[in-house]
Amino acid sequence: MKIAILGAKSVPCMGGIATYTLQLGSRLVERGHDVTVYCRRKYLDEAAGKNPPPYQGIKRRLSPGLRGKYLDALSHTFTSALDVLRRDYDLVHLHGSAPGIVLPMLRLRRHLPLVTTIHSLDWEGAKWGGAAAAMMRAAARVPVTFSDALTVVSERLQRYYADEFGTQTTYIPSGVEMPDLRPAEEISRRWGLEENGYVLFVGRLTPEKNLEHLMEAWRELDTSRRLVIVGGVNSSDGYTQRILSQAPDDVIFTDYQTGDTLAELFSNAYIYVQPSMLEGISMSVLEALSYGRCVIASDIPGNVEALGPCGYVFDSGNTEALLSTMQGLLDRPDLVAAQRDRARGHVAANHDWETTADRFDRLFSDLTGRERLSVPESRPQTVIPDERITDRTMAGAAQQARPSE
Repeated sequence: MKIAILGAKSVPCMGGIATYTLQLGSRLVERGHDVTVYCRRKYLDEAAGKNPPPYQGIKRRLSPGLRGKYLDALSHTFTSALDVLRRDYDLVHLHGSAPGIVLPMLRLRRHLPLVTTIHSLDWEGAKWGGAAAAMMRAAARVPVTFSDALTVVSERLQRYYADEFGTQTTYIPSGVEMPDLRPAEEISRRWGLEENGYVLFVGRLTPEKNLEHLMEAWRELDTSRRLVIVGGVNSSDGYTQRILSQAPDDVIFTDYQTGDTLAELFSNAYIYVQPSMLEGISMSVLEALSYGRCVIASDIPGNVEALGPCGYVFDSGNTEALLSTMQGLLDRPDLVAAQRDRARGHVAANHDWETTADRFDRLFSDLTGRERLSVPESRPQTVIPDERITDRTMAGAAQQARPSE
């Protein structure tokens, strides 16, 4: 089956949708499918050239677009859709509600199944002004009308689309790889980081991540550990420059990282922090859990759903609550250590990429009428440990656990 994927910046690339596209696309390739992802030039490595080679079996095609915060993604999706109409794909998989405005144009190709995956309520993002947010909210109706199948990555999104649009969606949980932990080698040489010697955040430096609250709280902490921020540092971006100016001296900005270096950063972090005020379901939280990290996250639905029975939450946007939670865990290594097996068990049981890919493979085959090329062998399910902290604020945890003797 020839599958075109639209709506991702590129593969590989920082960001939840790009990570999702890479993980799902590579597994569809393993199942025998021909997968093409439409990419934006500025997110590709310079070595990729004008005709980027496949990455992990995924073909990559460049689509031109216009510069600008409001025009970049939509113009690239529009030109990608025009190219799709010229080719013999069997199915199109589009990511996000806003890029879905090209779906009516793709309907010009009769009998071309269209699948849209919703990752978040895009208009809630802090970077959008009132008019842009209103337009994006209105555009959310387009995938509802023109998609042959609408999938969502969280139960909250499934409830929203049912209540707002009266639409039945298919909930397919995001997957996570179960990695091997890596010693602190490269990160020790580059930044002097050691096991359990730092607190980690991984993600884009954008307003909805609430990094200004993290900087304010970190400044007041009593700790010898460092704070490590992993995400693209754009010197021309006003928000990025504001965060850099607010950062205390013990904060390390590593810029965008991937592969073994990113694995080392996750493997050796003492705790992982996610202060965001908007998530569909947080891929970085799921990744941190897969490495057995103790996670502190704001109590927004996307974070809470990703955490399941794991981690600790604080009131979103409340700097004092974030400070108190971080300080409590910095002072209680027993609570941090208790999260490790629970975290890995949760994601192994509920967020397996092979299961996610299998469900999409089945959906795509049903829509195209084609037989599935392969069916992965079933594997034993990991059992989530029974012990759980039901109150995941620091106050609740302190009542349920005692320091080690």
